[in-house]
Amino acid sequence: MTQKIPLMMIPLSLSIRISRRFVNLGKNLAGFVPGLKYDLMGTDIELTDSEYARACLVNCIGVFLFFFSLFFTSSYRLQSKGMGHSLAISIGLGLIISILFFVSLVRYPCILAGKKAEQVDKNLVFALKDVSLQVSSGVSLYNALINISKSGYGEVSKEFEKAAKSVNAGVPMNKALEKMAVESKSEYLRKTVWQLVNTLKAGASLKGALQAITRDLTSDQRNKISSYAKELNLWSLVYMLFAVAIPTIGSTMMIILSSFSGIGITKGVFIAFLAFTVIIQYILIGFVKTRRPIVNL
Repeated sequence: MTQKIPLMMIPLSLSIRISRRFVNLGKNLAGFVPGLKYDLMGTDIELTDSEYARACLVNCIGVFLFFFSLFFTSSYRLQSKGMGHSLAISIGLGLIISILFFVSLVRYPCILAGKKAEQVDKNLVFALKDVSLQVSSGVSLYNALINISKSGYGEVSKEFEKAAKSVNAGVPMNKALEKMAVESKSEYLRKTVWQLVNTLKAGASLKGALQAITRDLTSDQRNKISSYAKELNLWSLVYMLFAVAIPTIGSTMMIILSSFSGIGITKGVFIAFLAFTVIIQYILIGFVKTRRPIVNL
């Protein structure tokens, strides 16, 4: 429960204490959010889906009361249509904002788990190469996991540390690895773990399995980089269109049309047009950045 949730006005621990009487309501709310249970598993938020849904509900009630009071006070002072009209507007706007807050809060674990998976993918190949070298040198898989957990591979070290602690607590190695695969959102880590589990169950060589897994992951990440480079060519053309062609040609055409057609192009319209192109460029840059594969070869 150490993870801090943005936009939460009331801390998680306090929200859970306030919402203890709404256990059934929390279960019903969690049922409307598919995958919330597994999203929470992939984060550092040590709560069940029911507890987290209740915490979100408490915060949304707080958001509703805050904005209701703010809008009601403002509208009642500025308008002369009476208390009923101000009350209706305040309730409507408060409900809309609180619903948006609730949607944002319940989706946050999915976003957080995705970011954590990206950090796992970034260092997974290097960690697996390290494990392969250790296993080839005669180190057991359990000791290799412990060594990796202390080697500074970021989120990969943390995931391996959890598995090592589970094994140390008496959980079989294959069960600990299966749990790590279920709780992680990283596609690469899941693929790696399931192959290791199958190797352990079949009694095959871990050395050969780890080398094959490393080769497959490296090849897959290189293919992603190649695909991104090809995709980047298209988005570069689109960006140049909005960064150069549309502002230059568009502004020229606006000036010409305003001279011949009599349509008044004011300074405000011209500035708004330029601002629109800048916003589109910013959105395109952000989109291309999100498409970039998180790999480290």
